[in-house]
Amino acid sequence: MDEATHMKAIRIHQFGGLEELRYEDAPIPSPAADEILIKVAGTAFNAADVKIRKGYLQAFFPHEFPYIPNIEVSGTVEAAGAEVTDFQPGDRVYAALDMSRDGAAAEYVVTKTQYAALAPVSLELSDAAALPIGVLTAWQGLFVHGNLPQGGRVLIAGAAGGVGSYALQFAKQHGAYVIGTSSAASMPKLRELGIDEIIDYTKESVTDKLTDKVDLILNLSPESTEVLNTWLPLLKEGGALISAVNPADEALAAQLSVKVHQLFAQEDRALLTRVAELVDAGKLKLWITDRLPLTELAASHAMSEAGKLRGKVLITI
Repeated sequence: MDEATHMKAIRIHQFGGLEELRYEDAPIPSPAADEILIKVAGTAFNAADVKIRKGYLQAFFPHEFPYIPNIEVSGTVEAAGAEVTDFQPGDRVYAALDMSRDGAAAEYVVTKTQYAALAPVSLELSDAAALPIGVLTAWQGLFVHGNLPQGGRVLIAGAAGGVGSYALQFAKQHGAYVIGTSSAASMPKLRELGIDEIIDYTKESVTDKLTDKVDLILNLSPESTEVLNTWLPLLKEGGALISAVNPADEALAAQLSVKVHQLFAQEDRALLTRVAELVDAGKLKLWITDRLPLTELAASHAMSEAGKLRGKVLITI
C-alpha cells in the first residue's frame, strides 16, 4: 500500500451493527477546485452517526459505499483547490461537513469551503472538533427556528448532551430562564454552566414538573413522537417545539396554536466564525467527557446506544 496515496480510515461497507465500522486503508481524497483538503486533528461523535450507520437517514442524506462516517472535524489545511481564496495550507480550521459525503473518521477529509471556518486559537486544535454540529444545532434551534424571545423561558430536553450544553450557554447569554432534563450524574456540570432548573428524567416526568408554560422546547432527547405530543400543551400560544430527533405532530400543534419543526443543522460559516470568537473570549465552554483514538470509534456508538453519553466524545487522529 502506497503511504503517499492512502490513509487510515473507518469505513462502512453496508448498513448494520458496530461490526460494520472497519478500520482500514482508504485513498486520500483530492480537493476539487472549490474545496480544501484537511489533515484531521480531531473529529467527534454525533447521534446522527448511529442513524447513518444503520441506514435510517438514507432518505435524507444518501450515502454510497464504502462510506467514511463522522460529520465534525478540526485540523490543518493540507491543500486548497485552484479557486479557493479564503483558506491556505497551514490554516487551522474546523467544520460541520456535508452529511451526504465522506466524513472525518480518517486521516484526511475534503470539504467545500462554505462548511469550514478558522478554528478558535485558544483551544487544542483537536478539541475544536467538539464544537461545529453542536453549536449550529443549538443556535439554529433556539433562534433561527425557535425564535426564543429575550428573557424568555425555554425547556432543553437532553441538556447534558453534545448540543444541550451549548444551547444552555447560548440561552443564558440571551437572558433566558433555562429548564433542562438530565440524569443526576450531569447535574453538577449543568449548574456550573448556569442552568436555572433541572428535571431528572430518570425519576420525573416533564408534564408533571413543568408548572409554568414555556416559549420554546428544544428537544435533543430520544423521546418518541407520542411523548413529545404530550409536551405541546406546555407551550405558550405561538410557542414552538423544535426537535433534533423525533418529530412532534404538526396537526396537534396547529390545534394548540403552537408550531413544531424537525431540525437538521445547516452550514453557516459566519456562525462558526462568531463561535470561535466566543470561545477565545472565554464566553463559551466545551464539555468533552471522553477522548478515544480512531481505532475505538465503535465504543462511542456503543455508549450512545446504551444511553450513557454525556457531553461530547472526541475522537483523536
